[in-house]
Amino acid sequence: MHKVAVIGMGYSGAILVERLKSLTPALQVDVYDHAGSTGSGQAYQRDNLSNLVNRPASLMYLREYGDFKEWLRQSPVPSIKTYQPRPVFGNFIEETLKSSLRSHSAIQYHRESVIGITNEQGGYTLKTASGKCIAYNAVVLATGNSEPADLYRLKGIERYINNPFPTTNLVDIRSGSIGVLGNQLSAIDVALTLLDAHPDNHVTMLTRTSKIPNYSEHYHPRPLKVLTESNLKQRLLGTDSVLKTVQAMFDEELGAHCIKVKIEALMRDHTQASVAREAIYSVFSSTNLIVPIIWNHLSERERKIFVRRYRNAWRQLRVPIPKENWSKIHQYIQLGRLACKTGLVDISFDENQFVARGRDFQDAFSDLVNATGAGDVMESSLYKKLTTSGMCIQHQYGGIDVCFDDCRVINKKGPTNIFAIGAPTVGVFYAVSNIDVLQLQAEIIYKNLSSLSA
Repeated sequence: MHKVAVIGMGYSGAILVERLKSLTPALQVDVYDHAGSTGSGQAYQRDNLSNLVNRPASLMYLREYGDFKEWLRQSPVPSIKTYQPRPVFGNFIEETLKSSLRSHSAIQYHRESVIGITNEQGGYTLKTASGKCIAYNAVVLATGNSEPADLYRLKGIERYINNPFPTTNLVDIRSGSIGVLGNQLSAIDVALTLLDAHPDNHVTMLTRTSKIPNYSEHYHPRPLKVLTESNLKQRLLGTDSVLKTVQAMFDEELGAHCIKVKIEALMRDHTQASVAREAIYSVFSSTNLIVPIIWNHLSERERKIFVRRYRNAWRQLRVPIPKENWSKIHQYIQLGRLACKTGLVDISFDENQFVARGRDFQDAFSDLVNATGAGDVMESSLYKKLTTSGMCIQHQYGGIDVCFDDCRVINKKGPTNIFAIGAPTVGVFYAVSNIDVLQLQAEIIYKNLSSLSA
């Protein structure tokens, strides 16, 4: 019997295990998760119901499109809302996955932390925090997102929170001067939690350059007419400028759907999506699997240009929030309880308060919450050890180096039988925060691991 270890049981670990169960009992699967998650992870853990998924429920799934909506339909209190709370989707994953674990004895769950991996006799030995050392034929790193980077070195200071999740931990904060780092999805969840918790709370969201995200009401993926994988590869073959070619193809795609606005204009001002909101986000949602292909066709020079000039604008445009939360944010702004300031330069702690300095402001806060989003997995002790021992190589754009075609981790000797999915692959796949890419990666890894059970 061959053995595979899956490290991490958030969403990415869950969708992989759901596939691997078809290979048992010929393949034994050991799952390790130090937090005790069975599929919900940090993104969909038990938390405030105001934390909404920014993707329509019809496009959220574990095994196949429609399974979440069917689960909602059969729940005791059926919900037809377009955007569901993150914890509700987490309940669906956990309920489904626990059923799988009960019915497949070859899948064993361990609530333990893996602190090291070594290569021995063609296989891999995992060492856990409890001192266990267990051998495997292959390993999958499904470790999920790391907590936000502590950019201003404030950890350890009282009333500073570096990881805001679950946001239920924030409900006891009461202050007229609360600072929140960030203004994207995580920051909006945090701000709404704080503002809903106490009528006396006042929040200021602080960023360097970002604007509050746009909103979407509903959208449905549309078949791509120009940005197909085959057409993309053909058009990019031998081109002198991938970025210019891709920009032209996006404009052609928008035009093919009768959308009269250019991609450059949308990235310059994402509110211009209002000219055809549903159509624009429907088209963009269909490009989720195209973006990693584009990223891998960029030269190193063009990657640097994209990161410097376009990355922030693309993120602002591509990641809308549900209108329900967008409306609540703007209501709090109108009431004077929420402010959003850009141009943040530095934050320090002085005389028992946090002082934020910007290009044209200086504000003091009694409490500060870091909601800038996921940090780099390379800050974790496991990945630091793997890099130091030569088991993996750090990627300059985040995470570790993996093969784009099969998600195998690359070390100095080449590809290995360690696979990675999600956040650890961000440098190679670029877009790993949407479930379409995670599902693709899970299918790729599953097909490679299936040879072990043959």
